[in-house]
Amino acid sequence: MKNILYQSSIVEFKLFLRIMKLSVLALFLFVGTMFATETYSQSRKVTIVANNISINKVLLSIEKQTDYLFVFNAKNINLGKSVNVNMRNCSVAEVLDAILRGTDIDYAMEGKNIMLRKNSLVQIRRNAPANDKKRISGVVKDISGMPIIGANVSVSGNSAKTITDINGKFEMDLSSDGVLQVSYVGYEERFINTKDKQNFVIVMKENAQQLNEVVVVGYGTQKKATLTGSVASVSSKELMEAPMQNVSNLLTGKVTGLTSIQSSGKPGGDGTALYVRGLNTFGSGGNSPMIIIDGVQRLLDYINPNDIESISVLKDASAAIYGVQGANGVILITTKSGANGPAKIAYDGSVTLTANTAMPKYLNAGDYMYWNNKARQMDGLTPLWTADIQNKVMNNDPNSIWGQTNWIDKIFHTGETQQHNVSASGGNDKNKYFASLGYMDQKGTLKNTLFKRYNVRTNLDIQVVKNLKFTTNLSAYRTDRDYPGTAIGDQAEFDPVRQAVNSIPIIKDEYKGLPTAWQGATYYVNGYAALMNSGYQRQTRWAFDSNYKLEYDFSDLTNILKGLKVSFFGAYNYSHTTDSNYDRYYQLYSINNTFDENIVGASGYTEGGAYTKSSSWGDTWLVRPQVDYSRDFNKHHISALFFYEAQKTYSNTMTGIKRGYYSDDPVDLSLGTTFPANPVSGSYAYSGQASWAGRINYAYDMKYLAEASFRRDGTYIFAPENRWGFFPSVSLGWVASEENFFKKILPFVDYFKIRASYGESGNCDASPYLYNSTFGIANNSMVFGGAPLSQFYTTNDYIYRNLTWSKTKSYNLGFEFDLWNHLLSGEIDVFYQLNKNILEGSSGNYPSSLGGYYPSQSNTGEVDNRGLEITLKHYNRINKDWTYNISGSFSYARNRVLKMAVTDNYPNYRGILGKPMNARYGFQAVGLFQTQQEIDNYTTAPSGTIRLGDIKYRDVNGDGLITSTYDYVKIGYGPIPEINFSMNFELTYKNFNFSMLWQGVTHCDYELSGVYNSGVTSCTTYTSPFTGGGNSPYYLIEGAWTPEHTNAKYPRLSTIDNGNNAWRSSWWVVNGEYLRLKNLKIGYTMPDRMLKRTPFSRINIYLAGTNLLTLSHFKYVDPESPSVSNGYYPQQLTYSLGVNVTF
Repeated sequence: MKNILYQSSIVEFKLFLRIMKLSVLALFLFVGTMFATETYSQSRKVTIVANNISINKVLLSIEKQTDYLFVFNAKNINLGKSVNVNMRNCSVAEVLDAILRGTDIDYAMEGKNIMLRKNSLVQIRRNAPANDKKRISGVVKDISGMPIIGANVSVSGNSAKTITDINGKFEMDLSSDGVLQVSYVGYEERFINTKDKQNFVIVMKENAQQLNEVVVVGYGTQKKATLTGSVASVSSKELMEAPMQNVSNLLTGKVTGLTSIQSSGKPGGDGTALYVRGLNTFGSGGNSPMIIIDGVQRLLDYINPNDIESISVLKDASAAIYGVQGANGVILITTKSGANGPAKIAYDGSVTLTANTAMPKYLNAGDYMYWNNKARQMDGLTPLWTADIQNKVMNNDPNSIWGQTNWIDKIFHTGETQQHNVSASGGNDKNKYFASLGYMDQKGTLKNTLFKRYNVRTNLDIQVVKNLKFTTNLSAYRTDRDYPGTAIGDQAEFDPVRQAVNSIPIIKDEYKGLPTAWQGATYYVNGYAALMNSGYQRQTRWAFDSNYKLEYDFSDLTNILKGLKVSFFGAYNYSHTTDSNYDRYYQLYSINNTFDENIVGASGYTEGGAYTKSSSWGDTWLVRPQVDYSRDFNKHHISALFFYEAQKTYSNTMTGIKRGYYSDDPVDLSLGTTFPANPVSGSYAYSGQASWAGRINYAYDMKYLAEASFRRDGTYIFAPENRWGFFPSVSLGWVASEENFFKKILPFVDYFKIRASYGESGNCDASPYLYNSTFGIANNSMVFGGAPLSQFYTTNDYIYRNLTWSKTKSYNLGFEFDLWNHLLSGEIDVFYQLNKNILEGSSGNYPSSLGGYYPSQSNTGEVDNRGLEITLKHYNRINKDWTYNISGSFSYARNRVLKMAVTDNYPNYRGILGKPMNARYGFQAVGLFQTQQEIDNYTTAPSGTIRLGDIKYRDVNGDGLITSTYDYVKIGYGPIPEINFSMNFELTYKNFNFSMLWQGVTHCDYELSGVYNSGVTSCTTYTSPFTGGGNSPYYLIEGAWTPEHTNAKYPRLSTIDNGNNAWRSSWWVVNGEYLRLKNLKIGYTMPDRMLKRTPFSRINIYLAGTNLLTLSHFKYVDPESPSVSNGYYPQQLTYSLGVNVTF
């Protein structure tokens, strides 16, 4: 058994270690080479302050303060010139640049030697006639008067180039007059004629379009100005406003049209779901967008958020180039890479404290006994809690099980998360590198819930030869999850949160050396014991991801091939997951409602314990040869790409289970003593896909834009005749603001673009091999020769050769604008989507009178979706100290079910047609029964016996019966909001920065009947609070119907589950809209003067928080988790202290 389960995983793990060793070795060799030539010169700092000192003495001072040695020919080099030096904690290169300026001396660094030599070009200029040269100087500022440091300055017809210094100043020697060109990222270029001028004061305006100049799109990048599709992008700075545990949570409120819903606060499993432009299908393919990381489809929540450079979201026809997986939008993540410059080491660390955002307050011991007795009286029962028991409870009688316990406080505490990330980056014209290490340790608010993640990444860009470039991205991660042996968040009876809610507060948590329990309707409950004694669920997952790209640029070979690039891209992924689950047997000291005391085994656990070990592993290969072309012909710009892509995936699983363990922590399956009926199981699967795709872009004079793309996908899932799908797209754009007439009519408009797109993309929502007859194993279901066969093979009865892709047609019209000298910019999009051929299953055509049910699958479903998106941004620099930035987003998306299979077996499906998916359906409540006469005159209840204070339902079809088949109507919106909005505000004052993100939703509802179960699976604390002996929240008791309180918010109190109030109805639907302070951050960056004598180039300290304030219609449940029951792990409110340090 042991060999079967582990031999393969051990071999694979050794392979993984070998790959990582080679990768790390390659990284150290590469980075070591880079550091050898850069690190020393940049890390050694010198201080020289002197007036009228010779250059020679300055060099001697440098030699004393460092290990550098100057090498030069004294006969040719004159170092006697006097200079004034005032440089503190500066690099050697900075000092040399300053003292040698205006001389004919140049230098070169080789290791720790600095060679001085004459600069022949400077000498020629110095010896040239005076009338052949001209010196110009100037200063470059922004509109507030602040100097712009590092702006590029050049003059046409001259080889001289320079950059502005720390004061924004520059000097240049010209051989002739020309046009002075000044440029800087994020600002409009300036062009000034130098004729008859020597001194310049140049003011540059910020250019909002250039701040996002290049945007990542499918299989490449494009300039923002030439985009014709609806693409939203987010930078790493915008993402990291507060420490987050995964990328899904980072995106909340950051991208217009992207909905992020976090349904849980469980460490390593918060259940976050992402939706681009709402819901698109009710098929099994789901509504999740495709996730692409560095050009390959990957899992989202395992990447280190600190490694991300940018995120782009393709929302319209721009996603069509991803074909069959692009129907729900595509999220493109680009990780960081190296850049020209010296080595830079960065550390980012934070400590976060967490608490639950919302949790009802439950009855204490005294109030529980009072209200439970009152509920029993309304049920016609004798009060259970006598004066004698009440005295024992309130006095914590040491000789009895009775006492006072707050079970919620027993299972929850303050959580803590630590995150630490270290990165190194740098490079030169030939080689660039980025490497990082990340670690996260998350301890949940529910005790004994832990999650850890380890990340390592290496991204290299190597110029192999002049036109050949090699790029590789290597990354690996490991995650460890450790939960109690009981299930969490799946509504099971033994969920510790559910047990804590169900536990009555009038018994001690421990008695006679054992955990206590109240015997409910069918089982014993003690949530704290379940956390501490039930065993564990542990999972370890590790994976290795690698991308490799070799690209050759033909531009320099001949003019005909200029702009042509050919590349080969390959990717490999290997992952391995091991789950170890131990259901530990433990005992409880129990008491029931007849006050019998017993020692019992906790329900759901086998005596001796059960241990399950499972392993799953697999790998994915991808290859993609690609041709890219980009060239300008006067005012015409053409770019194109074409590629072929093939992918193969293999996966394998194996599980073993054994029982009879008497150890607290079994380490091996071989230590068990008994086998269950099926002790071993396993599976394996192969899958593959092949694709051809291409795209062409055209722009004339940067005003008239066009794009077209196609993709042809093939998959093994469908029959050969339906195996290939074709997915085209086309889009157009017009930059109207570049027209002369537009500038005259609307001079305050700096930029205005209109774009429109149409595209088709798909969704592969079918199980594989439905077109073939397959077989499986059946157990004890056939009699042969008078005895049942224990196992036999059986084939499927139905073959579907006509199934194919569902296909989404997407239409989009967009407007982009920039107004009033870039003070206000924004985008507006309207869209319509039509998804046809949705795969759905239904019963057959036999009427229910014949009892005919047989499974049927067909491409018959149809859904449409329409909406509006608005993004606005305002940026302003008040003066040199104050800047602020405000941005807001609004998105609306509503879908309709146009076609759905309706049969006699499911007649209520007819009511769904024409209405949104996931809308809530149930009985229409018309009030509470207030008199016995109302009850006597009423129709038949859906279940149970009607009592005063119960909910009254409308008989929709008037047949005298209340049935879900004919009386269910639409009672509310679904849990996915139709409207999302957000507002982000950033303020900077000198070295202080402040930011906050408000995020909210509307047009969504949730049902109280789906939250906090009270002991019986079908009833919740909202419908029968004391059912099963469970507790109740205060707000429900205070708002419940009683003979004295008939104008009530909730039905009557009851200890009996009659089921009448538990039905889905409009009574329990609550408006799910909310407004939340999602992120708040206050930071301080230490000024440069404080860091002069330190190895640090930047230190930023910050305080941050998430989910700090929520305004909603129901404060007792977090509005992001509207559809979970009592096993609900609340969302988290966080407080963080962090630091960013750069060396």
